[in-house]
Amino acid sequence: MNGARGGSTRRRDLTSDESRDQDPGSSSDLVLRHGNTERSQNPAAILAAANGPIQRLANFTQYFKSFATDIDMLEQAYGKEVDREAEIQRLNETVETLILSKNEQMENLGLENEKLRDGQEACDREREKYRAMQGELEAQNAKAEAAREDEHKRKLQDEKDKTQKRIKASKAEIEAESRERVRALEDRNAELLRTNEQLKQRLSEIEKKLEAKKTRHARVEKSLEEDNMKLTAEVKQLNAEKFRYISDAIKVLSSRYFQKLPDRAETHPEAVHQDLSKLSPIFESTPIWQSEISKFLRSRQVQHIISIGLCDFAWQPFLPQDILPNGEAVGLFLKAVSNSLSATGGRSESAWRVLTLRGINHLGWESNWVEPMRGHVLEMLQPLIVPSELAGFEKDLLKIINDSITLWKAAQKDEARFIIEKDPDSSDKEGWQAEDTCGFENVSKPPDEKIDTSRIRPLCLFPNVVQIRSGGERVRVHQGSALFPTSPVWVQAVLEKREHEEEVAKAVSDARRKINARRMSSSAGPNSPVKD
Repeated sequence: MNGARGGSTRRRDLTSDESRDQDPGSSSDLVLRHGNTERSQNPAAILAAANGPIQRLANFTQYFKSFATDIDMLEQAYGKEVDREAEIQRLNETVETLILSKNEQMENLGLENEKLRDGQEACDREREKYRAMQGELEAQNAKAEAAREDEHKRKLQDEKDKTQKRIKASKAEIEAESRERVRALEDRNAELLRTNEQLKQRLSEIEKKLEAKKTRHARVEKSLEEDNMKLTAEVKQLNAEKFRYISDAIKVLSSRYFQKLPDRAETHPEAVHQDLSKLSPIFESTPIWQSEISKFLRSRQVQHIISIGLCDFAWQPFLPQDILPNGEAVGLFLKAVSNSLSATGGRSESAWRVLTLRGINHLGWESNWVEPMRGHVLEMLQPLIVPSELAGFEKDLLKIINDSITLWKAAQKDEARFIIEKDPDSSDKEGWQAEDTCGFENVSKPPDEKIDTSRIRPLCLFPNVVQIRSGGERVRVHQGSALFPTSPVWVQAVLEKREHEEEVAKAVSDARRKINARRMSSSAGPNSPVKD
């Protein structure tokens, strides 16, 4: 657009110049004329003379202005045409440039095609040359392969010939060696046959000797079995006597030191009875006074406490439950292992038990059994012991404890396993013997009155001792003794306790009545008679 405007402007300038040149009344002419007449006319004359041309120039200007719109349109059209011509010129130049570039590319492509054709021809020549060389190489390779095959066949044949020669030589050597070995084996066989005959003779002699030894061994075994049975019976009798000795010692101890009561028990029997009931529930049904029933029950309760102490401390299968913090669980585990091994039969359980006890003894735990049991028994029975007899009781008690430990150590070394049962069963007549009530069978009780003793626990006076043999056979070593709740002595004790309570209640009532009477007499005055 700037170029178009510039062209139209130049065209207007050229038109204006041409119109000025052609107009006779133009300003140039006026100036020239004015120059010629300037010297002969005055200014007023000059102005008057120039008025006509000026007016014409003004008219011409007005006329020319009336075509200003058309001129602008022509200038615009001319500018557009000029711009179009310039664009066409530029496009023509671009086309010529592209044609030149295309021609150059075509020439380059032609040159490259020529080069490619030359290269293709060279490749074809090389390919033909390669094919010729490949044919020659294949022929050479076939020839070499045939030569190698012939050489290989020749070597194989040579190796085969050599191998056959070696085989023939080896075969001859092996045959000679085999003949020699066969002769040696035949000689060896003959020697072995002679040796076999000799061994058969010796074997026959040995069998005769073994038969004689078997006969003697059978006689010896039978004799040993008889001796073993006798020894087992003697050991059983000895163990039974030892357990019976301890049982009798406990009975003697309870009779010697617990027939009399200490002063506090005689003066305050109810307080002592409450203290004993707190220590053990077995004392709840036993009165504390100097009656025959009370002495009898007191002596059996002492037997029960000492026997149960032996069961809990000295006669445990492996170790007392209070040796370790979790001794109860350990004891149950060891018992379970012992029962499992016993079920398998043989001597596995006894071997395991002996080794386990040996390990426990090496730890020194058995030395702790005496003092805990002594302290336990003294804690339970000291309220019933006369202080002057306490030292003698402790001495006899320690002897029973030590004898029980010695007996149990010997029993644990036995092949059979000892079982201590401390819970009496009234239905087991073979295992438990009811205690002799010593003349208390005939009990007089009120008519139509039933005395309930079912809540009383049975007293284990001495445990039931059983041996478990390797075959699972149960052999009773010592029969246990117990005082069952159905014994008449308990009925007599309940009646005696009831009578005592009634007497105490009556005495308390009489004392209260006398006290109230004295209070009433005191309130009536000093002169009032008092009746007792």
